[in-house]
Amino acid sequence: MNFITIFTFVTHVVGVAATLAGSDNVNPYQNLPKCKSTPYDPSWPSEAEWASLNTSMDGTLIRTSPVASSCYTGNPFGSPRSRADVEAGWGYSTFHRTVPESVDFQRWANNSCLPPNVTDYNPEIGCQVGAYPQFVANVTSAEQVAIALSWAASRNIRVVVKGTGHDLVGRSTGAYSLSIWTHNLRSLSTDNSWPIPGTNETASVLIAGSGNVWGDALAYALSHGRAVCTGADATVGLGGFTTGGGHGPMSGTYGLAADQVLQATVVTPSGEILVTNNIQNSDLFWAIRGGGGGQFGVVTEFVLLTYPAPVDIPSASLTLSARDLHDGNAAVANLTMTAHAKLLAMLPDLMDNGIFGSGLTLSGQYAVSYGGLSSPPPGVICNLAIWSFTSTLQDFNNTISSARDKLLDSLGEDANLVSLTISGLSTTANYSAFFQGSNSSPSQASAGGLMSSRLLGRNELTGHTTEAVDSFLQRLMVSKDQDAGAFLVIGMQGGPGPRSVPAWRRGAVNPVWRDAYIHLIVESIDVNLTGKTPWQSLKEAGEWTEANIEPVWREWAPTTGAYMNEANPLNGQWQHDFYGTSYDELVKIKRKYDPAHALYVLSGVDSDFWEYDMDSGKLCQLDL
Repeated sequence: MNFITIFTFVTHVVGVAATLAGSDNVNPYQNLPKCKSTPYDPSWPSEAEWASLNTSMDGTLIRTSPVASSCYTGNPFGSPRSRADVEAGWGYSTFHRTVPESVDFQRWANNSCLPPNVTDYNPEIGCQVGAYPQFVANVTSAEQVAIALSWAASRNIRVVVKGTGHDLVGRSTGAYSLSIWTHNLRSLSTDNSWPIPGTNETASVLIAGSGNVWGDALAYALSHGRAVCTGADATVGLGGFTTGGGHGPMSGTYGLAADQVLQATVVTPSGEILVTNNIQNSDLFWAIRGGGGGQFGVVTEFVLLTYPAPVDIPSASLTLSARDLHDGNAAVANLTMTAHAKLLAMLPDLMDNGIFGSGLTLSGQYAVSYGGLSSPPPGVICNLAIWSFTSTLQDFNNTISSARDKLLDSLGEDANLVSLTISGLSTTANYSAFFQGSNSSPSQASAGGLMSSRLLGRNELTGHTTEAVDSFLQRLMVSKDQDAGAFLVIGMQGGPGPRSVPAWRRGAVNPVWRDAYIHLIVESIDVNLTGKTPWQSLKEAGEWTEANIEPVWREWAPTTGAYMNEANPLNGQWQHDFYGTSYDELVKIKRKYDPAHALYVLSGVDSDFWEYDMDSGKLCQLDL
């Protein structure tokens, strides 16, 4: 966790620790062993102890055998999957979901055992367990989670939690750890009159095991005439998504996934299986609704609010670019950027009128690679897929056409140099077809790298001059590789939905979500492995991001933050940005339920006192 330099990181840690622990800067973990156990330590459990754990868990403990071992001479770890199967599946999240140790984004596992046909493969490194967990608990019940989690915590062994492995910030894996794999916690049921704890009211709910993916959960709910607030990707799992906040197509209408949780079953590091809601174990219930996955315990089941499934859903694409994509005039390029700033400024009004969506802004070679162009365009090209669950097709068209005309009018006589087009205007009859149509199937896995993001509210988007917003965007749309161009992801998932969630349903999710409209992500951060390990390269990219990208967010939106599941885990101000004003209370809850800090994640609550070196695999307390 050496974010910029040792000096700035330690200075930051000391400051935060002093805030939390008082002027004495007392490390709450100082009486614990300095480092978590590794197989090279005398404290590591013997083969007999691991065998005993396996017996107590009904034989569901798996010794990690990297799946790509079959791609190496002699299959040194005895992978049961063929080389052809591994090479064909590696690029898809559906493959990694079924593999006990594997994750979608291989660099967060330090490229420990890669098939030869993927990015970063290096035959000199070979195949090793490396930064994968040593063992995986393939749990099928909360009781098995309790046995595995408490056993590891009592033996000073790091624990990680994996559902699907679709994890952009490296929280689902870790060297020398025991992984709790929730893949088989996939129960599903509905109840149209579930009693809300502490009230005389009932709700229509989906009761779902945390190992489900959203595609399955939604399909089940729809088969019973209801919809749930899912992610946009059908292959994303419920666990880490929901505990981190969770946004998707219905968020702007009904709120975040964490806002829909009425009850959850949580297994703590002490082995307790707790039913949590606003009446029982309410502090833990608050923490797991947006306080971050894999930190306070293992959620095995959620009780989620459901809604009437939307029908007759109008949608369209809105595309901004230079009218002549081959015009090399710098003035035209600058005009597209000005129009882009104006486009973002009009989104809050559209969202308050029930219109939501997501899209990309591209420049340079990214526009060629992802935008289907033959050569880089002047300036930027932006495409938004937009929809509404509350408008008729005519009203939807009138609203977006009026906004388009207003934007073009604001450009004056230069409006003829840019194109702002509405295309694909149509209506989808039901939500099942809408969700399937908006999913790219199958979902992609990749090498993985860094991104940086910010939640932006009406003030950030409209309270500055167009010139100021244009300047912020231009400073963000840079790449470590200067010839690559830029890649922004625009998420219209805030607005009236999160803002309207009643106080009793709001958990620990960063409170800035309640004022946010869009989540803007910078994806164009190059992670160059030349001559370096993945961990060295990620940290180098983190230093570049801290010097070039994060300061722009802090200038543009100093009081907001980022959605922790799609952000930069090497952010030097992650306490503020990911947790906001919830952080201090989350620290108290972390120390209460996980006093041994068995559950460690990058940029996790109270992780200030620890440092994970992915190259050595060691997780040790910092010397403060």
